[in-house]
Amino acid sequence: MKKLLLLIILFSTIGASAQYNLKFKVGGLKDTTIFLARYLGDKLYYADTAESKNGVIEFNKQFDEGVYTVICPGPKWFEVILAEKEVEMETSIDNFITNMKVKKSVNNKIFYDYIKFINEKKNEAKDKRDDKELMGRLDKEVKAYQKKLVSENKELLVGKLINMSIDPDIPDDIMKNDTLRYKYYKAHYWDNIDLSDKRLVHYPAFKNKLEFYFEKMLLQQPDTICENAHQLISQIEDGSEMFKYVVHFITYKYETSKIMGMDAVFYCMGSTYYCPPDNSRAFWLDHDKLVELCDRVKAVGPLRVGQPAPRIILADTTEKNWIDFYTDVKTDYTALIFWADDCGHCKKEMPKLIKLYNELKAKNINIEFVAVGTSLENKGWKKFIKENNLPWINISDFPDANEHPEKYLYEKKVTDLKSLNFRKTYDIFSTPQIYLLDKEKVIRAKKLDAKNLAKMLEHKLSIELDYEEPEEDKKKTDDTHK
Repeated sequence: MKKLLLLIILFSTIGASAQYNLKFKVGGLKDTTIFLARYLGDKLYYADTAESKNGVIEFNKQFDEGVYTVICPGPKWFEVILAEKEVEMETSIDNFITNMKVKKSVNNKIFYDYIKFINEKKNEAKDKRDDKELMGRLDKEVKAYQKKLVSENKELLVGKLINMSIDPDIPDDIMKNDTLRYKYYKAHYWDNIDLSDKRLVHYPAFKNKLEFYFEKMLLQQPDTICENAHQLISQIEDGSEMFKYVVHFITYKYETSKIMGMDAVFYCMGSTYYCPPDNSRAFWLDHDKLVELCDRVKAVGPLRVGQPAPRIILADTTEKNWIDFYTDVKTDYTALIFWADDCGHCKKEMPKLIKLYNELKAKNINIEFVAVGTSLENKGWKKFIKENNLPWINISDFPDANEHPEKYLYEKKVTDLKSLNFRKTYDIFSTPQIYLLDKEKVIRAKKLDAKNLAKMLEHKLSIELDYEEPEEDKKKTDDTHK
């Protein structure tokens, strides 16, 4: 464990608890407060405290089964499996593992024998990584030990925990082919993990397996991730702590991903497991939180890559000419840019976008930029456009349209409600935001800056563009990130 995270809050558990009598004798331990913490994934949550007396620590309370950690001052800690009602262990403060003696508990006896065996093999391999013969022999010994342990203890929690660390056996004929090896490994990735046993989520190995699967095993493409996420979750009991952990892990991972288009995974997870709020499978969230999350899901849905861009009809700087970028912009590509005249980052991007726009036009690329001002007051917006000679289509709303929407919606019939509410329609919470749309106004890329927009167009159009920042601007950017 690289980092110890102990949240001093009552850990919420699901399922029936049972009375446990835990006794630990730790040589050299002073009289002090000792924490008992339970794993959820690779993090620890408070479960109980006890006072050590003459090196003896006792916990007599109802707990749920799983892997816990006894935390002594330092902090120093050792793990304990709770799967039997009576657990008694003895060790010393200077080296918990080497000196560990398990007096009562079959699971913990097997567990610590296993840890000691692994440590012995690590010591044999120390400074001898280049000795292929030795490393091959040690690898075989470890695998044989693991398989024997698991085979003899299939029904014990310790057997299931160790089994999680064992990779699927790949047939020799498949091992020689990279593609077949990958397909086989992926298809059998979860074979050694009993997804019906909810206790396994209470051990770091489960989180590590989950993380590796979604980061390394799957093509980072939303449809692939969603399909495999649903397939995995379907094997886990609804209402269990494992269900909660896996659903939350995947949802949060892709909600916060910096990879373009991954909000589609957040959308598929949210719409499947969280929404609607009144019929949600996310039992761990209260109704208000569910409403808030489902509002985000609803906002993200129409803005996913591959979806038609929401249509907006807004006025240009005259406040008289209304432009519908669906019907008035007939180009192979459209760059839809949301920006504000009082946004510092927008002001830095505008010169780069002007340079890119002019270069694209000089190359006769069939593209148009449509820049949408997001400031509620548009005097500064108009001034910036004029002073900087922004060469593309500039549109926005304006005070009168916001104060008297009925005049423009029903009397003049020049726009619609989604257009006047474009900030909500496009979920504008920060600027600039740049979308690249194709001829049919389908979103092909999003969350772009000028440089990435240029790179995307280079890729799609097979052209070369000069998108490198001037040295002076580049230095400023580098200094900002130091």
